[in-house]
Amino acid sequence: MRVKNTFGPDVVLEFLGAVCKTLRATVGIEAVAAQIGPIGSRPTPTVAIRMDLDGDVRGPVTWVFPPQVALELVRRLLDDPDPDPSAATDGATELANILTGRAAAALEANGFKCEFGPPYQSSDETPPGIAARLSTDAGPIDVVLSLT
Repeated sequence: MRVKNTFGPDVVLEFLGAVCKTLRATVGIEAVAAQIGPIGSRPTPTVAIRMDLDGDVRGPVTWVFPPQVALELVRRLLDDPDPDPSAATDGATELANILTGRAAAALEANGFKCEFGPPYQSSDETPPGIAARLSTDAGPIDVVLSLT
């Protein structure tokens, strides 16, 4: 059993690494961590999804996706080359669920036991926390870890 680390930059980088790997595997989108820290304005429109974590780390994880990224998951899951744009919220919700689940393994590998609740749509305003922007060809994906 690993000794619990502090929730620092190394853990955040492992979390983001898992997110990038999962984006490539699930939606075929290459992503790189472009920025960690305050995030400036983001292009619109976006779909924001929040999930609450509980356990050794608590608080929300907020995802902000461009609709194109969310719709790509819908395309792949439903084998639909032209999904209805209104499906972007459903795609973003499922993508947040997948990404958080896979990335939570990085937290657990560092000794942080965590459980997460169901994803739900959120406002575009993100809570304070450790913010990161992932750069993709489909637009930026923002994630904010508001964990304690």
